[in-house]
Amino acid sequence: MNDFPLLFLTFLYVVIILLFSFVLRRFLSEEGTRKFVHIAVSFTVFPVMLIESPLLRFTGPVVFIIVNLILGKLGGGRILGLVLYPLSMLLLLIAGSGDLLSQAAIITGVLSMGLGDGSAALAGMCFEKGKGGKKTFAGSLCMAVVTAFVFLAFSSLPWYLCILSAVCVSSIEAITPSGFDNFTVPVAAAVLAEVL
Repeated sequence: MNDFPLLFLTFLYVVIILLFSFVLRRFLSEEGTRKFVHIAVSFTVFPVMLIESPLLRFTGPVVFIIVNLILGKLGGGRILGLVLYPLSMLLLLIAGSGDLLSQAAIITGVLSMGLGDGSAALAGMCFEKGKGGKKTFAGSLCMAVVTAFVFLAFSSLPWYLCILSAVCVSSIEAITPSGFDNFTVPVAAAVLAEVL
């Protein structure tokens, strides 16, 4: 498939997710809606990895860094996490273009962030109410389980290293200040998937 249609479909997918999130706000909390977007957007890694031109592959994350900066400034919301999410993906893609990371490591990193970190927040909201956005044991446990499945599905590591890596990534997420985990989780997961 040509790079431009893939890039267009990736942008279209993100726009549809964002539009759908406005409908979800009627049924979910603001945090629940944000985490839905967090999880859904991580799947953009698949079409992005199929784009052959490195310059076009970097286009999506660069555009969303800029858009998120502008929207964050206008909305007065959480800018750090909004910017670090696409920035971490951009850095992983750059490392992959330089043959420092394999496609499997990049996918493992991005999905560990999207699925693992996103599900951790949802589990914390469901099982440990009243924590006010703080990290929870239920969230960390959920993150470890989901991340283990991501490692098992996409890395070439033996099962015991997948579990060990998931525990490490979950621990890193638990100690990382809010917002910064959108950077530390994918980078740590990708590095572990690559070097172990």
